[in-house]
Amino acid sequence: MQPIDAFALVGDVMSWIGLGIGLPLILTAMLIRQVQGEWVPIEIAVIERNGSPTARWFAGGDFHERPLRRHESAMTDDGWADGFVQTIDPSRVRVGDPPDPRRVLRTVGIAFASVGAIGLIVSLLPMFF
Repeated sequence: MQPIDAFALVGDVMSWIGLGIGLPLILTAMLIRQVQGEWVPIEIAVIERNGSPTARWFAGGDFHERPLRRHESAMTDDGWADGFVQTIDPSRVRVGDPPDPRRVLRTVGIAFASVGAIGLIVSLLPMFF
């Protein structure tokens, strides 16, 4: 077996594993985005109501409000907080960064798919040399 054939064999295995794992992860991330919608940044006003902090925001052409959770009240400063709302349901707000599962799936999927694409290119080398 020549060295180029060994590289092609390794590239073939890398392409099957990389593309076999990476593409479903990317598709799953895209499906989650379609179901959840996009998270849009928004400013949230924090007021005191009935002795507990309450978040108020304007999104989707309407005012919304909900009580803050304990860990969220620590993220506010001077009565304002940065948050995110969903484009599908603007009544849902998240104080702080939006959830990470979609971003993690997309990043890992792109990494695996890139390795798979490189493996596919390497597996085609014996055809040219």
